[in-house]
Order: sequence, then structure tokens, then C-alpha cells
Amino acid sequence: NALVPDLATRLRDGPAEQEVEWEHAGHRARVRLVRSTPGAVGDVLRELRPAPQQAAEQLGLAVDGSAALPDVPAPPPPGLATLSYSSLSRYSQCAYRWYLQRVLQLPDEAPSPAELERVPEAAGGGFDRLLRGSIVHALLEHLDLGRPAPPSDDAIRAVAHDAELTAADLQDVRRLVQAFVDSPLRRRLAAARGLRREHAFAFALADGPLVNGVVDVLAHEADGTALIVDYKTDDVAPDDDLDAAVERSYGTQRRIYALAALRAGAPAVEVVHLYLARPDAPVVLRAQAGEAGRLEADLQAVAAGLLAGRFEVTPQPHAGLCLTCPGRRALCSHPPERTLSPSVAA
Repeated sequence: NALVPDLATRLRDGPAEQEVEWEHAGHRARVRLVRSTPGAVGDVLRELRPAPQQAAEQLGLAVDGSAALPDVPAPPPPGLATLSYSSLSRYSQCAYRWYLQRVLQLPDEAPSPAELERVPEAAGGGFDRLLRGSIVHALLEHLDLGRPAPPSDDAIRAVAHDAELTAADLQDVRRLVQAFVDSPLRRRLAAARGLRREHAFAFALADGPLVNGVVDVLAHEADGTALIVDYKTDDVAPDDDLDAAVERSYGTQRRIYALAALRAGAPAVEVVHLYLARPDAPVVLRAQAGEAGRLEADLQAVAAGLLAGRFEVTPQPHAGLCLTCPGRRALCSHPPERTLSPSVAA
């Protein structure tokens, strides 16, 4: 696990061609490194690849000069018995990043200042986005939907994990909570029955792993429809296509939520992704009980690649997905102008 990032760093920061002596866990090896560029990759591969006869002799094979060498076997399947919805969603976004982080255990790689300058919105600035999201979710988890009141400064700080919050941070949190309080969805949840928050679920895909996870809110309406809500605290612009954003980033997640509700016996389900920055534009997936087979087929198609050990690079790279990927700089087939692009369209 340590070999790839270590050698990649040496090659990125050192000469284009070098020999290094590498030692790990008591083992030593001498390694020749050659940095490839898009314009010279063919020349490098031709130089380093042995002739068919030579390669066959090295492998102990007899060839007639035209026989092909055997295919390199794919990585073995991970052999998963259980799979969280977040893991399956991340696999569907980029199977290669999933492999680097879930199988090889490579950590996120922090972007450089120069890279953050290229993608300024990724730097965030001000209030940490993950912390803000955690605080807002905690407050909404305990909100009285029938008689909602804006959270006090003390209530916000109580769920802030000892973080130092400015007056602007406190106001930002109150803005997002109030957006939900004023939304039609809050009134709809208040009128529903059997409300459950942070509700855990699990179900098994046919001939596949057990899928488990947690939803922000699960409620049932008068006609039996299961209403599932997922709060989003991301900053979005007034003209952003939220339907496309949800399908791109949470398409697998919303299908898992819907199938979980239908498997539990609901005659119908609505999965709502609510961006608190735009509470008037909820993104909704509706499904009837008769559509459970289609949803399961969609999820099996995603899980099949993972269970078979296929880890292709995403065809839709962008900074939101790729910026902290440990393979972006040295291991990804996409160039920086794509992995650092602010959107998929770019």
C-alpha cells in the first residue's frame, strides 16, 4: 500500500527518469522510474515493453511469433458481505477512487495552494462545510416540527463539537434551519405519522450483499406513502440544475432509499433531497410498489461491477469529485484540466 504513493511522489517531484532504492518492512528493491507524458507515452511503452519472443521466454512460454500473451488478471473481488449505501454511491461516482481508498487504503490528498487557486470554490473559506452540515443536521434532528423555533446561540454551540463559531457562523446555521422551518416540506412532515429521524435500514440485494444505511427522516402519510427526506447544506446557485446534481451525486443513494421503503411494505415512496439554500426546489424521486424490481435491477447493475472487481475511472471527472483523490496527480488517466474543472460539463 505504501509503494505506489511513495514512488509516485518521488517521480512527480524528481527527475523525469531515475533509479531509486526503495525499502519497506525489511525488503529492499531497486526501481527504475520513468515519468510519462501524454505526448511521449507511446514511445516510453514501446521502449520498456519486451519483444513478444523475449517476453514469452521470460514467462516460460513457447510462441510462434504471432501468439498473444495471456491477459493480466483483474484484481480479485473484494468479497463484501455488507455494503453501506454511501460506499455503493461512492463506487458509482468513481470506481477507481473507491478502489484506491477502500481496498488500498490510501488517504485523501490535500490540494496545493496553486490547485485551490484554480478551483477557488473548493477552498470553501470561512465556516467549515462539513462542520456546518453536522450542526444543521443535529439541530433538525431535534426540531419540533409542529412548533418550530429558531435555535439559540447556546443550542448551536452545544452541537458544535467544541468548535469556535463566529457571529456570522451562528447566523449561517440559523439561516439554513429557518429555511427548512419555512418550507412546505416541514409542514408536510408535521402532518405525517410515524415520524422517525436518523432511521437505520437494511435489506439484501438478490444474490448480492446486505445494503445498510441511515436516512435523515422517514415518515408515512395518510395514504401509506413513505416520505424520506435527505437534507443538503451545500451552497448552490439560483440557476444550478439541482435535479442533475442530485442524479449525478446521489442517484444510487436515492434508489437505495426508495427500494428500502418499498421492501418494508410501503405502497409508494417519495425520496426528497432538500437543498436548504433553495428550499423551494426539492428534488423528488417517486416510485410505486410495482417499480421495486426496476430499482433493484438498477442497483444490481452498480453492485455487479464492484462485486466482480471492476474499478474503472469515472467518465465524468470534476473538482468536486476529484480534488482530494489520492490518485489524481499520478495515477489517474484524466488530465488536470478535467479533474480540476469546476463542473462535469467543463
